[in-house]
Amino acid sequence: MLGKFFNWLFLLKVVIILAVIAVIIIVSIGVILPVSGKSMEPNFKSGQIVLVEKVSRLKNKPLKYGDIVAAKFPADPDKTRLIKRVLGLPGDRIYAVKGVIFRNGETITENYSPILGDPGYSELTEITLKEDEYFLVGDNRSGSSDSRLWGPVQKSDIQGRVILILIPLKIVSI
Repeated sequence: MLGKFFNWLFLLKVVIILAVIAVIIIVSIGVILPVSGKSMEPNFKSGQIVLVEKVSRLKNKPLKYGDIVAAKFPADPDKTRLIKRVLGLPGDRIYAVKGVIFRNGETITENYSPILGDPGYSELTEITLKEDEYFLVGDNRSGSSDSRLWGPVQKSDIQGRVILILIPLKIVSI
């Protein structure tokens, strides 16, 4: 009986040590952030917890179309972090007509499941993204405040890529 107790105690210690090591690794390569609001539905839901990796940002690994990133909110850059999708890269020409977003004169083809709709700012005069500027949007277009409303986001305001949904656990491959 006492032997089983010590086996369970040993197992509990191992689990705790592994959990601490996992947290240290996660924190050293990234930042843990909550998803707040409905702007990224149906792919991300409010209340989920995501891991944003910051290593590639430090190594200047370029962002790609479709990457999901955490960025500072322009109206509150010291506090709020937004989870948005990259639709425009430096040098791109972006505009919208009747809710349809165009990049370099072509309709953007999206292989995930955006919720489209008229958010009240479905028309966007053409802008050309400058060096280090990105165009970020929410997947739930009708419920997202994003670059269509407040303009491009500076590279320095992008914290990193979302790579993992921690709660509930899911690798981001959208």
